[in-house]
Amino acid sequence: MSGNNKQVKKYILAGAGTGGHLYPSISLGEKILEKRPESKIYFIGTKNGLEFKVIPESGYPLFLISVRGFSRTNILANIIVVLRLFVSLFQCFFILLKIKPAAVIGTGGYVSGPMLFMAVLLGYPTLIQEQNSVPGITTRWLAKWVKRVHLSFAESIQYFRKKDNLIVSGNPVRKFQLIKNKQEARKIFGLKPEKITLLIFGGSQGAKRINEVVELSLPALMWDTDAQIIWGTGKLSYKAAAQAALPYASRVYVTEYLNNMAMVYSATDIAVCRAGALTLAELAICGLPSILIPYPFAAAGHQVKNARAFQEIGAAEMILERELNEKILSEKIIHLIQNLEQQESMKTAALKTAFPNAADNIVESIFKIEKESKGKK
Repeated sequence: MSGNNKQVKKYILAGAGTGGHLYPSISLGEKILEKRPESKIYFIGTKNGLEFKVIPESGYPLFLISVRGFSRTNILANIIVVLRLFVSLFQCFFILLKIKPAAVIGTGGYVSGPMLFMAVLLGYPTLIQEQNSVPGITTRWLAKWVKRVHLSFAESIQYFRKKDNLIVSGNPVRKFQLIKNKQEARKIFGLKPEKITLLIFGGSQGAKRINEVVELSLPALMWDTDAQIIWGTGKLSYKAAAQAALPYASRVYVTEYLNNMAMVYSATDIAVCRAGALTLAELAICGLPSILIPYPFAAAGHQVKNARAFQEIGAAEMILERELNEKILSEKIIHLIQNLEQQESMKTAALKTAFPNAADNIVESIFKIEKESKGKK
């Protein structure tokens, strides 16, 4: 039989809603195709999530299901959520029968729940990749039934009763190539090649409170340091931020959205940002010292716990949003800029937490459970 007749293997990736769940699944899809180019990748999502725009643009097929997240405030609305969940289970049943995947991979969030549950019932090989230090409800509930659970933090192990299927492998991040020459990278943003550079961002949507405090902190940062800034504001805060940065135009690059993160990280010495698991994985791989301001309303307070985990190993400093003001922020930034020894120790600590081969290891695990499943048939 010729190589051209090789069976096409299909994989379903279920993890959507936010970038924190979606981008790890895209990383795994890319890695599967890198190792097995003849494979086909399918994504599961909803019309309301980031995946509805991102996945079609990335060229992958997207199956939509009706599931929604539970409301913590509107109990009546949850009746409809339960009905949607049952509809989603039937939708997943028919998707699985149609695709007949070699394996089903969930990367968290309510979208992954019905697909993984139905895949377990139908006997398909299943794997979960959990990004946060505090595992989500979906992950904890399904962990006892799926074949493997890949964790990003060793601290997560305590949340599971069944432990023999747990693997600490880190967070898969999308492949990017850092430019070793920081000076050249800074020139791309119109910044001085020799000056220390801060990266300030709040995720793809921005962070209103962080942007407001940075606006107030700019005069002190510009006066007391020689630093320059790459500032990703998000759409809503862009105009106000651009106005505030106008007097310092040669030292502050302001943009709604940071498109080329490899270039951004290459130009950066210190990051000021949220504490999403994917962001922390990228900071670790790049060895970037950071000041973390966790999003206070993240489910189960996981961003605070993510940030605290980084703080405890000396890779970052943390400011809780309720304590955030221009005095505290500017003082922490200025102190870190002026303390090169601390920058180096934070860089070393961050690199020690990095899992640069996370995507490779998880995909090899996917192939392994697929092989084990075949052996039982």
